[in-house]
Amino acid sequence: MEYLLLAGACICFSVQFIFSKLFQKRTDGTVHASMWSNLLSGTAMFIIFFCINGFKIGFSWTSAGLALIYALSSIICTCASIIGMTSTTVAAMTLYTLLGGVVLPFFYGVIRLGEHPSVFRWIGVSLMVSAAVIPYVINSIEKKEIQTGNAGPSAKNRKLTAAVCCALVFLTNGLISIATKAASTVEDAIGENDFMLLGTVVRIAGSVLILIFLALRAKSKNPLPVDPITNAPANAKAFTILFLISFFYAVLNGAGNIFSLNCAKTMDASLQFPIISAACIIFTAVIGLIAFKEKPGKGDLIGIVTATAGIIFSIF
Repeated sequence: MEYLLLAGACICFSVQFIFSKLFQKRTDGTVHASMWSNLLSGTAMFIIFFCINGFKIGFSWTSAGLALIYALSSIICTCASIIGMTSTTVAAMTLYTLLGGVVLPFFYGVIRLGEHPSVFRWIGVSLMVSAAVIPYVINSIEKKEIQTGNAGPSAKNRKLTAAVCCALVFLTNGLISIATKAASTVEDAIGENDFMLLGTVVRIAGSVLILIFLALRAKSKNPLPVDPITNAPANAKAFTILFLISFFYAVLNGAGNIFSLNCAKTMDASLQFPIISAACIIFTAVIGLIAFKEKPGKGDLIGIVTATAGIIFSIF
């Protein structure tokens, strides 16, 4: 049963990147746009899980603290992901996002939970870490530069933006995974849906506060997301499309987290998160090829092969 839950988490987390990319393509890819992504997807997630949970939210102080870490990490991760995808490919951002979900929870399981991974799991994690090399990101950026015809200082700026965003998604997605694992193992743990709701409430509140701050700072009369084509605030139709994109993202992200939370009850973190992350790297590369015509380069293929080898070793 735990492997069925694991498979469900892998599929949901992989497909959600389609909607993250679609949101980025329909906005100007700024911090302002990413906060709207957090707010809209958070609102959709709250509605879904509040109904599923019988219109109530469980609470414990320990879970609330973990929900705060989960929510703040989610906000930063979404922001870095959307901004990063303006400078590199979906596959490159996914690689570093999911790599963070491997390394940090793996060592959390070893150091904090006293888990004892086998030699094969250590080899597996090492292989997946080796898949994330700087030339992989540089190759993706250069490929995009050739397609768009950009060169000179702007290319350097894009490389710097991609590098910073990759580092942020690595760190924050790792913290998300750790908070998810810890939420299911603490003494006063609440239900999976309750934890998701707590985290979502904080995420919505944080997004609203940041949007208010940005609006006051810019003194803008219209705080809605900006359409990248017209450079004007999104109209009713465009805003509805953005909400629907966020809604489907929320469904997939929420379902993936529920699968992951239930799986975490019986599976070691040092096994669970490497498999989820490596499988998502492979699935997302395929999705990028089919949905966004991102043909895998040498770096992509090396990453996929290395990640696949890591999955095989991590199972033992």
